[in-house]
Amino acid sequence: MKKLFFLIGILSSVTISAVTLKDNKFGNDSIECVKNISLFREYIKQKNYDDALSNWRKAYQLCPKATKNIYIDGAKLYKYLISKNKDSEELQKAYLDSLESLYDTRIVNFGKENYVLGLKGSDMLRYSFCDLERAFSYLKQSVESEQTKSKATALFSYFKAATDKYKSNTFDKDQVLEVYAVVTDYLDVNITKDSKSKKFYIKAAENVEKLFVPFATCDDLISMFDAKYQETPNDINLLKRIVKVLDKKDCTGADVYYSAAKQLHELEPSALSAFNMGNLSIKKNKTSNAIAFFNQALELTDTNDDKANSFYGLSAAYLKSGNNSLARNYAFKALEISPKWGKSMLLIGDIYAASAKECGSNSFESAMLYSLAIDKFISAKNMDSSVEDIANKKIATYSNYLPNNEDAFFNGYKEGDSYNVGCWINESTKVRIK
Repeated sequence: MKKLFFLIGILSSVTISAVTLKDNKFGNDSIECVKNISLFREYIKQKNYDDALSNWRKAYQLCPKATKNIYIDGAKLYKYLISKNKDSEELQKAYLDSLESLYDTRIVNFGKENYVLGLKGSDMLRYSFCDLERAFSYLKQSVESEQTKSKATALFSYFKAATDKYKSNTFDKDQVLEVYAVVTDYLDVNITKDSKSKKFYIKAAENVEKLFVPFATCDDLISMFDAKYQETPNDINLLKRIVKVLDKKDCTGADVYYSAAKQLHELEPSALSAFNMGNLSIKKNKTSNAIAFFNQALELTDTNDDKANSFYGLSAAYLKSGNNSLARNYAFKALEISPKWGKSMLLIGDIYAASAKECGSNSFESAMLYSLAIDKFISAKNMDSSVEDIANKKIATYSNYLPNNEDAFFNGYKEGDSYNVGCWINESTKVRIK
């Protein structure tokens, strides 16, 4: 009875709107077209695919230009038929061929070829019996054309197709790495956007990383990017990709990473790129470069957080260069902006520990620098719980360098006494005994 009322409702709406359906897209029999579309769509909503098939076929034959839903739901039906006939690969292949043809017809009637090719290639790749080369070519064209507008499924499928080609010996490792660099770049762009589809890009990125494990060596990535950088050192898109991928895979010690980041900074200078170059320069022991980059970052930024980071960077650079007094000054500047930032206080502790020989004329006086450093590590974890673990490790390490009772006694001190550290430091600590 419900089905009867449903059909009456459809026919009534068709009769009422028939006058408006003279558009050629509804075919020669607009009433039959709309009726069959309405029927198969309702069955699809109920996931009653078997009953939907007859009406869908009629609509597809009568009016293929009527609505994109013919193709969206048609793809669901063909995938259903493929899964339903697992005992006959021949029949599955026939349905997959029909699915490919369906996408071709969709392109003819509704355009958006590159977008649809992404859907087509992704659906083909679901099946081991698909034509891998053809599926890959569809996905390659789609992703190269759509770029950051590519669907998450198309991006994942493109990389999966590349890994499948590698397994079938029709792709080498460098080619897989190239596809990985492109795909992760576009995924990352979409993950940073606050959109409804963000969760799909996150999931796709996770799946890409799982597939990438056998190829995830720094040596392979560095080798590929080094060759590409030598060919086109001014290609901004390549430079961004090198920096992003090597940073993501923690391969930042490579010369090509430093070169690409430096070149990218010169082409598109920003506070962030200057800050990153400062950190890279420290790792490369290029402290004078690091100081210049951090100062440039300060000039280019307007935010307090960025200023605090740059002051911290300057402190770390001066510490590495041996100018501990100036290192402390910049660490204090970072603390002035972010007084609860324990990382800066930890750095001050490191500066004092590094000054033990400079500011101690004997073993006891040097040991008091370690006690003063421990004061800073304690302060750091008290102000910022996120650094508690590292602070405790530093406290344990430097406690081994504290004086013993004999050293303290011969210098006129006992455990718990107040002690003033002179030199350029001029701060007080208490005598600790190991």
